Amino acid sequence: MTTATLNSTSSACSRSIDRQTHLVAGLMLVAAFVLSNLVHPSWIYLALLPAFGLLLDATTGICPMTLIMRKMPWNRGR
Repeated sequence: MTTATLNSTSSACSRSIDRQTHLVAGLMLVAAFVLSNLVHPSWIYLALLPAFGLLLDATTGICPMTLIMRKMPWNRGR
């Protein structure tokens, strides 16, 4: 098995914090799209949160979501 295969089948505990951050950002974008189409168009503003985080990370190297993810119980040992 390749490393990519092993990583894709492993549990959430062994995922890197960066991958967890990308997962949460992607889910927020999908949720914003679905909610804006099904509930109310204003939900599209939810997509600004991960967009702002990506811009902040690219310009300063500080990612607020990564800082939050590090404090989650399953990431305490990292």
